[in-house]
Amino acid sequence: MSRFCFFICIVQFCASQLQIEIPNQGTIMGREVSKRRIQKINGYFGIPYAQPPLESLRFAPPRTDPLPAWDGVRNATEYYPACLQTEIDLKQSEIPFFRLLSDAKEEVNEDCLYLNVFTPQGTPPKNGFATIVWFHPGNFTTGSPAMWNPHAIVYRQRVIVVTVAYRLNIMGFFTTMDGEATGNYGLLDQQASMMWVKNNIAKFGGNPDNICLMGYGTGATSIGMHMINAESRQLFHKAIAMSGDFLGKNVVKYPEEDKSLVDRIAPIFACDRKPTSKLIDCLRGAEALLLVEQTSNVDWRPLIDAGLSNATNPFLSEHPMEFFDRGDFHKIPFLTGYTNMEQILEINLDSKDIADNITKESLQQIFTELISNEIPQMNDTDNPCMYNYDHLVDAIMFVYGPSVPIRTVQEFKGIIAEFVTDKSYGSAAFLQASYMSKHQPTYMYRFDMKPSTEAARKALPDWVSVPHLYDLLYVWGVPYWNTDHDWDLRDKRISDTIMSFWTNFARSSDPTENSIYPIKWEALTKENPGILIIDSTFNMSNGENLNYKGFEFWNDYYPKVFKLATQCCSVSDSGSQINFDNILLAVIFSLQILFKY
Repeated sequence: MSRFCFFICIVQFCASQLQIEIPNQGTIMGREVSKRRIQKINGYFGIPYAQPPLESLRFAPPRTDPLPAWDGVRNATEYYPACLQTEIDLKQSEIPFFRLLSDAKEEVNEDCLYLNVFTPQGTPPKNGFATIVWFHPGNFTTGSPAMWNPHAIVYRQRVIVVTVAYRLNIMGFFTTMDGEATGNYGLLDQQASMMWVKNNIAKFGGNPDNICLMGYGTGATSIGMHMINAESRQLFHKAIAMSGDFLGKNVVKYPEEDKSLVDRIAPIFACDRKPTSKLIDCLRGAEALLLVEQTSNVDWRPLIDAGLSNATNPFLSEHPMEFFDRGDFHKIPFLTGYTNMEQILEINLDSKDIADNITKESLQQIFTELISNEIPQMNDTDNPCMYNYDHLVDAIMFVYGPSVPIRTVQEFKGIIAEFVTDKSYGSAAFLQASYMSKHQPTYMYRFDMKPSTEAARKALPDWVSVPHLYDLLYVWGVPYWNTDHDWDLRDKRISDTIMSFWTNFARSSDPTENSIYPIKWEALTKENPGILIIDSTFNMSNGENLNYKGFEFWNDYYPKVFKLATQCCSVSDSGSQINFDNILLAVIFSLQILFKY
């Protein structure tokens, strides 16, 4: 009998440890999350951080006053559905990666403003655990907190991890171009979740003064937006922005870019186009998933919302680059980087007939195809100024074209991989790091470590090393998850190293401080712009293993060439055209000087 009573007391004690009272909301009951029954952490699932964004709260900022509240003990033991999205929004090139995480189909629901908190067991350190808040990738159209199993990070590195669901696609970024629907609801959701973490993480053993945002892809873009938003800045203290751009000219858009969308969507749902107050009332009554499906082809991005409403402050009043140029941003320790073959699976070079055509001319043709998407006029055969776009390709060929004849298909593909990676990811990460390093410790990496595990390699062509997303296998400790794949011991060891670096940074702003690994990751500075090359040797970058000139080309010189090339359409006389060509030749000459020295 006494043994039975002792058992009951133990159960009651454990239950009490999993109960947490959240001010102004109520008490929640979490559950133990374990692996092999001994590696245990505590998980608290589906905690509401704002009112459900339904009915009048659809296409509106999240309502947090009051927060959702309840009587009794709330069961916080299972994930809530992800925010609305469709399967067709997932890029085909990304499907092999996400299948390594799970084949399970995610539930979705418009009622989705919930977060999940995962904590180590045992006594917190004196100042509390460091906290990592994760904003998932997905092009602002897809993604779910449930995809990301935090067990390995929390158990092995003893930090708190918070995963957040936020509104996506039309539900997160639709605007009527006025105060009726101002947009950026997804970013405001993130901000509301950050406020919740700041106010409540101490109840879970966390340190409210040591919160690190971590995001990938558009999750990293989101972090850049919070670094310039005045209300967000006070809510976090460090940032890890992986494989994402928040300074490029196309990372945000202006309200007028959505005019055709507003015009198109109104008749689909039998809504009056004007006044917009009637339009938004009508769309709030439309079937939610149908709204998402009808706008699945829209490029959803953060919106420059200045002047849309007199009732609320804009979230993003001007382009992020304007803030960074004048030093008006959150100056915090910063970690950023990219993989060495970002975006390469989207190009699908293996489908191109290049085996017998690996000349410099065929390389130039592919470069032309790859930059045509950003220059609509290149696809316009009636445009009389088309020939000037050849200057763009000439400049790119000067930087990336081979100095000797191309001899192998693999060499050919390697040039393309370097081009697309530098252009879309590497130069962006370097620019972001350059701004941040003027003020706070900044660390940058390039991830070159291809997985050793066959299940992770089989979807990748032999010549591809690390495409977009694949570094997250190590950041999230995927080799330690309970999956159907037999993970190679080498991948587990690399994952231990990466998780250690990332969580050391979250704790102390230095990824290798007190590390058990004999690797020194030097901070990037203007005088010593070192980048950690994550491969089998973990060496810092130099002129042989990293092309710094590629970064300088895309960040400084290409914009000048682009501007000159696109000015040609305002030139009408041959004399002016000669002047244009002379100016462009001067730019090309400066490129020659740059790459000579």
